[in-house]
Amino acid sequence: MDFNTIGKGSTFYILRETDETPVLEIGTVKEKTSKPMSMQYGVNNSAPLLDITVTVDGTDRVIPDLPVNIEIAQRGRETYTGSGECLFQAIDGMMARSKANLARAGYDRRVLEVGEQMKERINPGYAETKQQARTIKDLQARVDSQDKKLDQILGFMQDLNSSKKKPD
Repeated sequence: MDFNTIGKGSTFYILRETDETPVLEIGTVKEKTSKPMSMQYGVNNSAPLLDITVTVDGTDRVIPDLPVNIEIAQRGRETYTGSGECLFQAIDGMMARSKANLARAGYDRRVLEVGEQMKERINPGYAETKQQARTIKDLQARVDSQDKKLDQILGFMQDLNSSKKKPD
């Protein structure tokens, strides 16, 4: 069902791919407005455009400039359609991209590990700087550990001291 055949009361889907979790909004077409050709952008526009007003969770939202002759449109990280079948395919595509990214995750971790080693082999000064940073980090961890141990020893000594000063 292309955007031209969507009517008032039709189901309308909006898929938003956010940084955290994809969001599916399902609304109802409230109004469809054809844009006059003089208001449309682009010189060689082959299809007229529509503005579709959709009510989602009680809020009206205008989706501007949808070509009349297509079933699904994507703008940035949002996908619009009145077809459940088209949306199903869009979700499949989104899932396929995520599966591909997950499959690469191990490779990407290895690139980060091996890349550092490669840079150290190419530039001895870089390798020396990285080694110094590792040494400093290790020494800081040791100092922190010894500080904790000294604090524990001082605590024990204070406990012993205070127990000796109490009269029997």
